[in-house]
Amino acid sequence: MVWVVLKKKTSKTKQRILDTSLVLFNEQGERAVTTNHIAAALQMSPGNLYYHYNNKQEIIKALTEQYQQQTLAMLALPTDRAVTANDKIIYFKALSEQLWSYRFLHRDVYGLVEKDQHFNQEYAQFASNIMQRVQVLYQAFIHEGLMKMSATEMEALIINVWIILTNWTNFLFMSGHLNGHNHSQEKWSLFALRQLVLLESPYLIGESRQTYEHLLVSMEESNLFAKVSQSS
Repeated sequence: MVWVVLKKKTSKTKQRILDTSLVLFNEQGERAVTTNHIAAALQMSPGNLYYHYNNKQEIIKALTEQYQQQTLAMLALPTDRAVTANDKIIYFKALSEQLWSYRFLHRDVYGLVEKDQHFNQEYAQFASNIMQRVQVLYQAFIHEGLMKMSATEMEALIINVWIILTNWTNFLFMSGHLNGHNHSQEKWSLFALRQLVLLESPYLIGESRQTYEHLLVSMEESNLFAKVSQSS
């Protein structure tokens, strides 16, 4: 009984370390955050942190595994019904929010590869798994008469969707939209969702097109291009 209680307490502490590390990595950048910063934010001693994770790389590895498992689970097809036009929006919204929640993994990807030789291979495999999962989703939407595109168009669309999602934070930083004071998740996730909706629009038919048109009307204009143009 005592062993079970200790195991649960250890598990909760490990998750607290991951949650706090994720916030710090996202807000300050992975390179700027040390294990001492993480321990201080948690109000625990560095020794206590090292009891759970030997170094920062172990924390990053655990966060990467958590992110990958969650993301793949989000893209599962419904098992008890056919897909609908609303499902497309739900998938995109969940995916854009997920990548925003773990944005440091994509923003700092080159530094992470330099520090861990296995990260590049694991990341490439994860990206492949994601794109295969999205391909299955698109095939289901085509089967239900919600989309129409060729195999070549589907491949290009999937790659472009992944490029936008994984580089969205870098674009926001480099174009001057995002800084250390405006990390509002909902706003930037919705802007990413809007880009994805517009990217898909040529391939939407029937109920799916009507649903997306209603969604676009309800969404705020991003004016992202105006800001980029002004800064040039």
